Amino acid sequence: MSKINVTFRHVDPSKPLKDYVTEKLSKVQKVVDQPFDAHVTLSVEKYRHIAEVFTTGKGITIKAFESTDDLYSAIDLVCDKVERQLKKYRERRKEKAVGSSPAPVVSGSSLTIQEAGEGPRIVRSDNFLTKPMSVEEAAHHLDLLRVDVVMFVNQETNQPSVVFRQQDGNIGFTEPSRR
Repeated sequence: MSKINVTFRHVDPSKPLKDYVTEKLSKVQKVVDQPFDAHVTLSVEKYRHIAEVFTTGKGITIKAFESTDDLYSAIDLVCDKVERQLKKYRERRKEKAVGSSPAPVVSGSSLTIQEAGEGPRIVRSDNFLTKPMSVEEAAHHLDLLRVDVVMFVNQETNQPSVVFRQQDGNIGFTEPSRR
């Protein structure tokens, strides 16, 4: 069985919140065949309600973070995020068990290269938006696509550019320098 610790930061500790987190994470635990430990931090900063989950299990560590205006919805979103990551991990384990070839596998605009053995995986995903758009529009796509990085064509410069979510919550922007 999984061990789940809940820490409250700037929030009154309540049994219903702790039970809700435990219930959501026990459903997530059914995704993988093995038990895992989870440390959940629930906090409130001004108007942001934040749920952070740090899980460790046999061969895997997952960190997830969500911030909304309601603590229960933040818990829902962060548990969904952990579940998606665990499903990806489970699929990767199944692929390894079957025996994948070191040759690249191409599907659509995604490319995954797996080196033989326990080496690193290089994953290139389709977070590239080819339609020219403004920086603000690309930043909006970070939330729409639920990703941390989006590459796009800047409509002002017609250059490939990148917007990304910084750890402090701000949005970063970069594009190639003109020489």
